[in-house]
Amino acid sequence: MFLDLLAQTVVTGVLVGLILALASVGMTIIFGIMKIFNIASGDLVVLGCYVIFWLNAIFALDPIIGFPVAILIGVVLGAGLYYFLIRHIVRTVGLRSLMVLFGVSSILSNSMLVAWEPLTRTVPVFYPNLVFADVTIPGNKLLPAIVSVITTIVLLVVLNYTYFGRSIRATVSNWRAASLVGINVNKIYAAGFTIGIALTVFAGALISLVYPIEPYGGLPYSLYAFTIVILGTVGDPIGCLVAGLIIGLATSFTGSYWTQGMAPAVSYIILVLTFLIRPEGLFGKRR
Repeated sequence: MFLDLLAQTVVTGVLVGLILALASVGMTIIFGIMKIFNIASGDLVVLGCYVIFWLNAIFALDPIIGFPVAILIGVVLGAGLYYFLIRHIVRTVGLRSLMVLFGVSSILSNSMLVAWEPLTRTVPVFYPNLVFADVTIPGNKLLPAIVSVITTIVLLVVLNYTYFGRSIRATVSNWRAASLVGINVNKIYAAGFTIGIALTVFAGALISLVYPIEPYGGLPYSLYAFTIVILGTVGDPIGCLVAGLIIGLATSFTGSYWTQGMAPAVSYIILVLTFLIRPEGLFGKRR
C-alpha cells in the first residue's frame, strides 16, 4: 500500500511538473530577452483554460483540436500587448513594467469574472488511462505532459539552430552589440514577447485537462511559474523542465502526505530557500 501510494505520487508529480514547466518557459523567454517578469502569467494560463472549455462546451471540439486555437489567441494577444503597451516601456528602469503587467493581470481576471461568472468549471473530456501494476497514469495528465515536452524541445531547436534563435540569444547577451551587427532588436523583442505569451496561453490549454477552472485561479499558477523560473535559472528552458519536475513532485507529495491546499505554500518555501541558498538557480553560475 505504501509503495503503491509512493509510486502514484511520483508519477503524478512528474506529469504535473512537466505541464507547469511550459508556462514557466513562456515567462523565462520574456524575462531572458526583455528583463520583464510577466506577473500576468497566471491569468493568461486561466485564459488558455477557458479557451479549451468554451470550444468544447459550444462546438464540442476535442481539446487536441482546440490547442492550435489557443496558440493563435496567445499570438494575437501577445502581439497586441507588445505593440500597444510593452514596446513603450522596454528598457525602462524601475517598476513601470511590473505595474503595467499587474494592470493587465487585473483586467484579465476581472474581465473573465464578469464574462463567465465565479463558477468552477471543468473540461468534460477523458482520455484513456495507462495502468502498470497498481499505478495508474491518467491520460488527461500524460497527454499534456508529452505535448509540453515536445513544445519545449521544438523551442530549443529553434533557439539553438536557426538564425532567429541566434538573434534572440545575441539580443539576450547584449542588445546594443546585436543592433550593431544588423539585428533588428525591436522585432526580436516583439517576437520574443509574443512567443512567451503564446506559450503561456498554450500551457493553460494543457492545464485545462488537469485542474478545475475559475476566473481568479491565476495566482497559484503565477507563483508556480515564478518559482520554477528562479529555481531552474532565469532564461534557461531546460532548467524550467528540471525545476518543473521538482515543483511537481513537491506539490504531489504535499497533496498525498499532507493536504493539497498547502501545495502553493510549499512552492513558496522552495522559492524563498532558492533565494537564500542559490539565488542564481540550479544551473546558474556563481558570481
